[in-house]
Amino acid sequence: MTPDNESVDSFFARYTGYLTSGDLDGLAEIYNYPALAVTARGCAAIAEPQQTREFFRQGQTYYRSRGIEGVRARDIVTEAEVPGIWVGHLLLENLDSDGSPVGTERNAYQVVTLDDGTRRIAVTTPLDA
Repeated sequence: MTPDNESVDSFFARYTGYLTSGDLDGLAEIYNYPALAVTARGCAAIAEPQQTREFFRQGQTYYRSRGIEGVRARDIVTEAEVPGIWVGHLLLENLDSDGSPVGTERNAYQVVTLDDGTRRIAVTTPLDA
C-alpha cells in the first residue's frame, strides 16, 4: 500500500506495528517535525527524529518491564478531516505476550498528509494523563 492511499486505519495499524516491534526508526519516520506533544503537564516540541527515538526507547523499557509486548489500535474516531489534516482519537490496547489485552490508553492525534501522500503525526495528546 502506498502512502497516498493509506487509510487512517492502516496508518494506525502501521504505527502500532512499529510500537509492537520496537522499530525506533519507523516510529521516528511516522512523526512530522516539528511535532507537538500536549499533556496536562504542558507542551513539548519535538524538533528532530532522535528525540522521538529516545522517547520510544525509554517507553519500550517501561512497557516491556510490565509485561506489555504489543499494541493494537481500537475504536478510531474521526473528529474532523479536511484535505491534508486528520484529527481524531483512539484507544491503544496494550497486549501481553499471548496477544491478550492488559490495558488501554486513550490518545488524540492530529495527522498531516504531506504533498507526496505520506501521513505523519503532528500532534499527540494522551487523554488519560
